[in-house]
Amino acid sequence: MSRRILWQYGRQGATGSGDNQLYRPSSAIYSRAENILIADRYNHRVIEVDRNRRILWQYGQQGAPGSGDNKLNYPTNETYSRAGKILITERNNHRVIEVDRNRRILWQYGQQGAPGSGDNKLYFPFTATYSKTGNILIAEYGNHRVIEVDRNRRILWQYGQQGAQGSGDNQLYNPLSATYSKTGNILIAEYGNHRVIEVDLNRRILWQYGQQGTQGSGDNQLYSPISAIYSKTGNILIADWNNHRVIEVSRN
Repeated sequence: MSRRILWQYGRQGATGSGDNQLYRPSSAIYSRAENILIADRYNHRVIEVDRNRRILWQYGQQGAPGSGDNKLNYPTNETYSRAGKILITERNNHRVIEVDRNRRILWQYGQQGAPGSGDNKLYFPFTATYSKTGNILIAEYGNHRVIEVDRNRRILWQYGQQGAQGSGDNQLYNPLSATYSKTGNILIAEYGNHRVIEVDLNRRILWQYGQQGTQGSGDNQLYSPISAIYSKTGNILIADWNNHRVIEVSRN
């Protein structure tokens, strides 16, 4: 099997914000037009580039963290809406924002500079994604919870108890990613508990990989996983941060 690099943006060993440069990017996805949307974390920006490495769109100003117009502070994740809007998760601004191509903020959850767990507050969110109905699923590292909120900023569902890290029923420890299954279950990667769990809307754990409180690299062990997604066949792809690996595991 060939393992050729077919395309690259950024120069290994050379951090920066100039042409074809990034500074610790944390996430990248394809657009429908096959452009690439990148969360350039330490440059405090999200950029969309084409296959010729041209920047087509940018939100945030490199080297200038902030929360004002066209500013970001440590963006960790990004995704497209069906209408082409862009959802950005900002860890250090404690917010998730949706912006349009004209860089206008259309929607926001969380208050910049004001971490918390009350209404319309977040504490170090790490990822956010859309549900099929347009709600937003947010993984909050600092509050030890995953929440689903609607466009009116109401919390519709929550797994985990803010301020109470743990591994028992309805408890999480530093979740870094959350995503939906085709059947509406939620897959959560827990950095602090060294596990990936799938839960239903009744907060029952249906599946788990990794043993909470036991880091490792053996069978059924992880070491601070940071993301987990479903494959087309239903297997689970896990980025296992401190084990320096990506693994695909089956449901069995």
